[in-house]
Amino acid sequence: MELKVGDAMTRGVIYIKPKDSIQRVAEIMKKNDIDSVIVIDNGVGVGIVTDRDIIAKVVAHDRDPKTTRISEIMTSPLITITPDTDIDDAARKMRDKDIRRLIVTQDGNIIGMLSEFDLVRVEPALHLLIREHSQWDIADMTSPVGTISGICEVCSNYSEDLRSFNGRLVCEECASED
Repeated sequence: MELKVGDAMTRGVIYIKPKDSIQRVAEIMKKNDIDSVIVIDNGVGVGIVTDRDIIAKVVAHDRDPKTTRISEIMTSPLITITPDTDIDDAARKMRDKDIRRLIVTQDGNIIGMLSEFDLVRVEPALHLLIREHSQWDIADMTSPVGTISGICEVCSNYSEDLRSFNGRLVCEECASED
């Protein structure tokens, strides 16, 4: 069975308006323990704002969060995907576009969001592939145990000889240190 976006997405996204202040959005994010919100204008999704946007576009530029509007910093247009898309295709789209979230739509309506966290929750190995931008030699994953190549999960160095040790793929040097 193939895993689909609809199986992993987060439902019940929180919306804000383009005229809302950064201060209000930060309060909503904190209250709901979330790191992004969708911007809706006249019932249509027009953008997204993340905690990183607030830091990079408001705080780092010493802008006033009480007077700065969401429309001034939101990322637009939304990058969308359908719930019946294969999760591997969604991960590739996120990697190729260098984004951390996809907005899930069906019949033109926003029904959820797929984030890197959602991918990690359902398929941890997929997250490694996204984060390392395919540094792993996938062909070697079918090799006999002890000959997997990739990035050591302890020292982050590339190794031609990773081994499974305590549930992690580690190089020979890190395996011998434990």
